[in-house]
Amino acid sequence: MAPRPLESLDQFIARLRRAVASGAQEVRFGGHHFSHAVVVENGHWRVRKLVLDRAQADAFLKERGYFMPENAEDLAEPGEPIVFEAADLEGLVALLKTASWPMW
Repeated sequence: MAPRPLESLDQFIARLRRAVASGAQEVRFGGHHFSHAVVVENGHWRVRKLVLDRAQADAFLKERGYFMPENAEDLAEPGEPIVFEAADLEGLVALLKTASWPMW
């Protein structure tokens, strides 16, 4: 899979709102390969870094004989650190708009 086109912050916020409206509990984003996720945990909206479990990656490589960035993206799960946290979606959107991230 080729890297996906970069998404602007406004495009991501629109995609996030659509996903939330359809009931999604996790929305991934960042660069050509996703590196972060918005998750709702215990009533809090959080942006977490995607973290790849090394043992899971090694098992994938052993089973299939290859491992590419998109495989890492698929296998990664939201982990530490929590980059942003807000009480509601609008608060999280406001935080995202004030951040200067390399992916936007």
